[in-house]
Amino acid sequence: MVSSRTLRRDAAENRSRILDAARATFDHDGLDAGMEVIAQRAGVGVGTIYRRFPTKEDLIASVVHEVLSDIRDVQRSARAAHDAGEGFQSLLFDVGEIYRQHVGCLPRLWGDAEDELREEIDQLGREILERAQREGAVRDDVVYEDLVTLFWSLRGVIERSGSVSPDAWRRALELQSQAWMFCREPLRTAPPSSREVALIRRSGPS
Repeated sequence: MVSSRTLRRDAAENRSRILDAARATFDHDGLDAGMEVIAQRAGVGVGTIYRRFPTKEDLIASVVHEVLSDIRDVQRSARAAHDAGEGFQSLLFDVGEIYRQHVGCLPRLWGDAEDELREEIDQLGREILERAQREGAVRDDVVYEDLVTLFWSLRGVIERSGSVSPDAWRRALELQSQAWMFCREPLRTAPPSSREVALIRRSGPS
């Protein structure tokens, strides 16, 4: 007789294989990829996927949650950096690398309703930026909403150029991040407000 512990372990392993396969498939083929492709990559039947994830949307949501968790983890590392400026720079490029690796998931990262994980990401981002400003590494007139719009623009560069020039996003980010460093010349245009950012997130593609 198969023990309940073995069944639970097998179920957990199947779920992990499915999520890994879905993540790789969405990275390569986008979110329109079929469940049959995911099942084949995972080495399970389509029915096994639907037993773990009743709908494709449930599977997408789980994969997106994993990608967001990766972003949260690099933020925690950036916050813990000894040098606030280096922590801020590492945040930019580490998130950019996550974007590059998981370009297929980008349409769903920020457009959905707020949840605890996204709220934690926002809070960590604010803390990292404020610390960098206190230590003189980032200009004083930058606000967190500027960071949000920076990542929106980075998504566009990655989606547009990734298949032809995989490192174009790095150069674009280097140029943009240089403008964030301490400078006496004030910015002339006001940033979007937190309310405007929230409306943009909810009204269309992220």
